[in-house]
Amino acid sequence: MSKMKELTSCAALLIDQVASRHTDRTQNHPRILAAIETINTKIPALDPLRVTVGDEIQAVYETLGDALRASHHIRANLFGEVELRFGIGLGDVEVIDAERGIQDGSAWWRARAAIEEIEQLAAEPGTAGLRTGIRDERSEANPLTVATARLVDTQLFRLRPGAREALRSLLAGLDNQTAAKLAGITPSANSQRIINNDLRTLAEAIETLGQLP
Repeated sequence: MSKMKELTSCAALLIDQVASRHTDRTQNHPRILAAIETINTKIPALDPLRVTVGDEIQAVYETLGDALRASHHIRANLFGEVELRFGIGLGDVEVIDAERGIQDGSAWWRARAAIEEIEQLAAEPGTAGLRTGIRDERSEANPLTVATARLVDTQLFRLRPGAREALRSLLAGLDNQTAAKLAGITPSANSQRIINNDLRTLAEAIETLGQLP
């Protein structure tokens, strides 16, 4: 737990499991903890990813880009194991109770509104793949951010397991030979997964979102 008391400009990230009541939470929990540990070592946070009440996970980041990077990387780490939904809110965060990890502030209100909105949208026909909600009311907010994040969601939703595995390796910066070995396939087969699913373009979009202020 960080020792921050109040931050006036940051990104709150709220994560929950999709259809968690219909999954084996006992089995999923250690997988989630392992993914959290991996992401926390890779992406600097003002308050690192941690499990809170029920099946929720939360963190606080300095920028929207860092919050999006964390969301995409934890999602990739759990491909095929746990399906996650994300809400990101930009604003202020105040620590109410540091010992118990209780926080408040406009960033959290917006993160909650964002995750509820994306859950509702995903229930509608034609938008089942949406997983990332963003509420950014800053004057410098880029109007293309939400649309781009939703396009990425849609593409991720359509990928088959093998293509998701190849994308995970791309995001991790692995070379083709190493990625193929981890997947148990030939380098040529891994290259075909990347080419046939336009994974380099998708990875570039994800990495670009991760650079947003």
